[in-house]
Amino acid sequence: MSWRGSGSSSFRSRSSSSSGRSSGNGGSSFSGGSAGGPPLSVMIGLAFGLGFIALIIMIAFNVNQGSFVAAGPRPTATPRPTATPRPTAAPAATQPTKAPAAQATNAAGGTNVVNETPAQTIEIQADPNALAFVQTSLTAPANTVVKLNFVNQNNLGVQHNWVLVNGGDDVAAAVNNAAQANADALFVPPPDTPGALAWTPMLNAGQTGSVTFRTPPPGTYLYICTFPGHYLAGMKGTLTVTQ
Repeated sequence: MSWRGSGSSSFRSRSSSSSGRSSGNGGSSFSGGSAGGPPLSVMIGLAFGLGFIALIIMIAFNVNQGSFVAAGPRPTATPRPTATPRPTAAPAATQPTKAPAAQATNAAGGTNVVNETPAQTIEIQADPNALAFVQTSLTAPANTVVKLNFVNQNNLGVQHNWVLVNGGDDVAAAVNNAAQANADALFVPPPDTPGALAWTPMLNAGQTGSVTFRTPPPGTYLYICTFPGHYLAGMKGTLTVTQ
């Protein structure tokens, strides 16, 4: 029938036309439309690319931050305190065998020393060039206050003293030994040494010393020098005490 054919044909024609318009106006969702907007696939690609770039930037920032920390100045180690050196013990002072002039402050002494006006003065000298007395014999009355002046005029630069002992060589040896042990007092006999009647201070070369004493009973008495080695070298003499 002509109506059906005409209707069917017309319907298909409209459908085709409508389909064509739809295709021409909207297009596919992946191919874009007539409005000029970017395809969906491109937008997804851009979003993925931006995200990837942001991830790379974050990774790079973290790496750079770690590098900056690593590249910073390293803290220097605190130096360990050095141990304070222990003070070394001072070396022991050796006892001089010859005391300087400033130390010749030992006093005269002896059991017969008195503080009285002397009735007689005697002078005796050391040999300038030997370990000896110039006067090897002296004389004085008994029970008399005598002042003896001893001059150490030797040229050897050694010290001397004059010591009167109550007896001969045996007593003189004991007194000399006591003086050797008395180094702190410059080798003069210690106070109250048995057999030591009187002695002068130990004198440096060029000095003069004296001692005032009361002479013992009549008899013969030795006098010696008690500086180490001098008595043994023969530095001695004899005092004869008369009535």
